[in-house]
Amino acid sequence: MKENPDLRRGSFIALLLVVSTLLAPDISISRAQQAHGDGLQTSTNRSKSFRVPGGPDAITFDGSSIWVASHFSNTVTKLRAKDGVELGRFDVGQRPIALAYDGTNIWVANHFDNTVMKLRASDGDLLGTFRVGKQPTALLFDGASIWVVNKKSGTVTKLRLSDGRRLGTFIVGSSPMALAYDGANIWVTNNGEGSVTKLHESGEVLGTFKAGKRPTGIAFDGDNIWVANFYESSLTKLQASDGAIVDTYPVQDGPSAVTFAGGYIWVSNYGASTVSKIEPRDGSLVSSLAVGKGPSPVLFDGQNIWIASSATNSVLKMNQKDSSSLN
Repeated sequence: MKENPDLRRGSFIALLLVVSTLLAPDISISRAQQAHGDGLQTSTNRSKSFRVPGGPDAITFDGSSIWVASHFSNTVTKLRAKDGVELGRFDVGQRPIALAYDGTNIWVANHFDNTVMKLRASDGDLLGTFRVGKQPTALLFDGASIWVVNKKSGTVTKLRLSDGRRLGTFIVGSSPMALAYDGANIWVTNNGEGSVTKLHESGEVLGTFKAGKRPTGIAFDGDNIWVANFYESSLTKLQASDGAIVDTYPVQDGPSAVTFAGGYIWVSNYGASTVSKIEPRDGSLVSSLAVGKGPSPVLFDGQNIWIASSATNSVLKMNQKDSSSLN
């Protein structure tokens, strides 16, 4: 079915406003629920695309199902990983933009509500809603606690897993955006000041280190920290031990997220509507994959790569082994 050009143009403008909201906290957007389609589409002979509602923006895996947060429809959708069949759709707060799985439950960050919700993964039942800082933007499970980035507050909140009780709120840099865990410490990108902050699990600040301009996504590869610099179209590689810069590598336009999966660094390039597969040893480009506009961070389920596309209301599933041959 062909898209209406006016609707497509409107969707792209809305997507630009979403990114503007994340990068500039004083900008607000009006949200409208988009019509959604269900069913399966085949994108290529190597990948499949599944329709989801209203601007899918975040994605996580619970071991058997894919969970997708849609910021326009204020819902979270549960898809069966093996075939993309929808297993449930659950109402959450206003503008859900981040997800985390703790081994039993799904956690959802509601950007406009200043809350985090806990859903039971088996059936989507709401187990609790917890107040956090202003504009929660990212979530992370470290094996014991849930960490929340509060973008407008310039803080990170640590929640107790069992009941969502606040265990601490810690000041980081300006406009924090994303989180990574290195097995002992929490790393936070500070979008407003071109840096990353390293926190001990106790919340103690261990250091703040330079990155590129407007850092957004962050990931740990087992040895190093990788930072996506949105305005510089680059990746910065830092030593996890001391935050020293190892190197900086060019990528495509508007890198917004970075993931370590299947032995590679994956970069979601918002401006280019692509995902880049990077060799972590030297930062060389393995392949560049054309995906839908507004790609989410890459998710790896152990065999397949999953990417949500906000502007096309779809989730792409692709076998990780096949990705090396797509350019």
